[in-house]
Formats: sequence, structure tokens, C-alpha cells
Amino acid sequence: MSCTVFAEGKGFFHKGSGGTGTAPVDVCLSPPPPPAGPLPVPYVNNMSAGDLTKGSKSVKIDGNPTALENVSEVSTSSGNEAGTQGGGVVTHKTKGKASCTLWSFTVKVEGKGVGRHGDLAIQNCMSTPPNIICTYVKVIENMQRPEFAAMLADAGKGCPPGKEDPPETKTTKKQRAHVRGRAVCWSCQKSINTGFFKSSGRRYNRGKRWVADHQPPQSVVWKELGGCRNPAIFEKWKKDNKSVQPQCTACSNTQGGSVSTADTTELLTKLGI
Repeated sequence: MSCTVFAEGKGFFHKGSGGTGTAPVDVCLSPPPPPAGPLPVPYVNNMSAGDLTKGSKSVKIDGNPTALENVSEVSTSSGNEAGTQGGGVVTHKTKGKASCTLWSFTVKVEGKGVGRHGDLAIQNCMSTPPNIICTYVKVIENMQRPEFAAMLADAGKGCPPGKEDPPETKTTKKQRAHVRGRAVCWSCQKSINTGFFKSSGRRYNRGKRWVADHQPPQSVVWKELGGCRNPAIFEKWKKDNKSVQPQCTACSNTQGGSVSTADTTELLTKLGI
């Protein structure tokens, strides 16, 4: 079955839509076993709309339940089965769930935005959105560079005593310049960095001046991907231009951390970010 119902030009991602998702670089811990391994190896992970669970109940699209914001999941994925020495470097799964990280903000079913074909999704992860630790293809491709290999090899081993907390999370001037002019916010896909100051209600428009956002988050790289065991490599990764993605101010402020006050947007304007 194909889609006959659309939300903003994109077909509904419902159980019978025939939709699929592919993550070309899903890194899993693979043979050989210790002491020679395991080795971080990238696999092609796939998921299908036919495995959709927790879809809409009162509304059917083409006779099928459809994916809903922060609720629905694809129950399984495939392609990582050879990663038998620990599964994904972050999730430690090989056939983990998939879920949308973007949906329609205007078309809603049962009070939730609907997932559509072409929306961003995460795969082989067991966490329910938005509490997800998962990386996108271009992020993993960057981390697979040879200079970061020793750090990634220590993924999942935990941190030495007293090394649990990552260093400061500042970005560099070069990283902030690197994300300027990029097409969209990686989080919400907004094409212009606009919003409202919380303190005054005044609207701001920064055009293509984005916040430089570390992806994966620095805390994840430090605690889960071997950074705490390789601080020198972590510092190199942290300052690398390819380690940051463009993010709008509104999404940046919702992430928490040391720069999430009501006046953060005004501060960023003064800093030229």
C-alpha cells in the first residue's frame, strides 16, 4: 500500500505506507572478541513502517494507525546483526527500535504532530524520544576519522574514578563561523534563526547565524564514547569544526546546560553568535 494522505506535501508515515528508513553508518562493536577486539564497524541499519507500534488509535490513515509525535516507535531494525561484541557503540543494541525526531507542527492526530515520509528519524535506539542518545549519519562519519579511532575503541567502558564529568562545553570562534550560512537547524529543520526574546517578547531574526552545537553532545562523547579515557583526543574532537552542527537559538535554549537562561538569546546576539 502507498500513501494517499499527505501533511504539508509529505505522506503520512503509517503502518501500511511502505515507508522505510536507512542509516548508512551505524557503528557497532564487532568481532574479533577480546583481547584483539571488539572493533567499531559501521553497518547499514534499516527499518520499515510495517513494524510501527504505538500508532494512532482513533484515527486511521489509509486504514492504518499512523506515527505520532513522541509516542510511536518502529519496533525493530535490521542490518547490524554482525555486531555481536556489544552492538551499537551508544545503545549496545543490534535490532533496536526506531522513532521520528521531527514531525508536522501543524497537522495533528489525537493532539500529536504526525510523522511523515522524509522526516528525520533515529534508528537502533531503545530510548523513547525526546530522551534519546543517538547520532546521525554525518556525525558518525566524522567520528570514524582515524584521529578519533583510539577514543572510539574505548566506547562503553565507563570513566575512571574522578573523571565522570566532562570539561567545559564552549565552542570556538572558528566553529561558530563554520555553521554560519548553513541551510537549516539540525534539530527542527527551521531555515531561518528566528524567535522571540523571553524577557521582552520582542522578535529576533538572525537569518543564517546559527548556534554551533556539538553532536553528539560533549557529555555523550566524554562518558559513552571514550572521551574520559582519552582526554587529549577528546579536546581535539571538541575543537574540530566537523564536530558541531548548526542549531537555532530556540532549540539550543531547550537543551539545558550553562547557557539556557531567559536572556541567552540577547547574550548570543551581543557575542555575534
